[in-house]
Amino acid sequence: MPIPANRKKHLQSLGLPNDVDTIRRTRHFVLGAGLTLGEMADLASINPNSLRVYLSGCYDRHQGAESNTLNIRAALKEAMDLHEAKHKGSRSGAHYDTAEYLTVRESIWAAFRKATACLVDGAPGTSKSYTFERVCEEINRSGEGHAVYIYTEKDQSAQSFLMEACANAGIPNRGTISQLMRKLRFFLGDKRSVLVVDEAQHLSAKGLETLRSLLDLEPYFGVVLGGSHEISTMIAAWTMEQWRSRLRRTHELAGLSVAEATLILTSELGPMDPDDIAATIQDARSKAKRWGAEYSYISARNLFFAIQDAVDAVNGSTYAPAAQCSGLQERIAPLTEVVQ
Repeated sequence: MPIPANRKKHLQSLGLPNDVDTIRRTRHFVLGAGLTLGEMADLASINPNSLRVYLSGCYDRHQGAESNTLNIRAALKEAMDLHEAKHKGSRSGAHYDTAEYLTVRESIWAAFRKATACLVDGAPGTSKSYTFERVCEEINRSGEGHAVYIYTEKDQSAQSFLMEACANAGIPNRGTISQLMRKLRFFLGDKRSVLVVDEAQHLSAKGLETLRSLLDLEPYFGVVLGGSHEISTMIAAWTMEQWRSRLRRTHELAGLSVAEATLILTSELGPMDPDDIAATIQDARSKAKRWGAEYSYISARNLFFAIQDAVDAVNGSTYAPAAQCSGLQERIAPLTEVVQ
């Protein structure tokens, strides 16, 4: 059915993306959110059959020469903008260029540009996932190529891992291991690409070898492995000598420095008594083991939990007894945006 002239004029004034870009974005959104096409149609309030025909690129042929895709493009864009805004909103907050963040960032960019591999070994709370996701977004915004972040699950098979990689890359994610590998190479091979694998210790030996083949064969992907100390132990095994020969950089994260933690606290909460700073940093410390030795580190996650607790205390929304909150109002200056 032709679009009324006044409606058509309004839609044209919106500067909607063309069909190719809308189809690509919709497929990426559907795969990333784990939606069926019927669910996507419901979100956009459009006919499921119309959506299937549109995504096939044959809308005009099915609807007639007088048809126009302005309506469906507008509906899809509105639905995706709304839900992506909600999703990204939960990640908002101040960012701090800590020494470890800058070092890992440089290595991810190097793996991306040179199609090499690096390993990031960090205990919980050392901001691995935050760094990985932020730098992947930075690379994708640059237009230089593709950065795909994959969070691996415990005992995940090689096939399941590749399906997740394809879904996160916004490309078809069904098929055998061989087919999924071909899809990654075909759809991402037009530009430089890097796969950033978080919690990589959950991969099996077969999964790691599958990843290595992406390093070794054209179009040559970069690979970043990140996780707990278990991944370092796995790579250190004699059976992984092929992997070790391909690692160009290895980082063992030690957590925030005292100076960095102090800067974050005072930036978020304003001027603080030195004793309060020292006590908060001590509470943010955690323990881990590396190569059999126990060590203490300042956890960024724990530090931001402490900041949120202080904010809650000032706002009267803490679960702590009132006596524990006395004096906080006087010590804490007006608050900046709190990092989650």
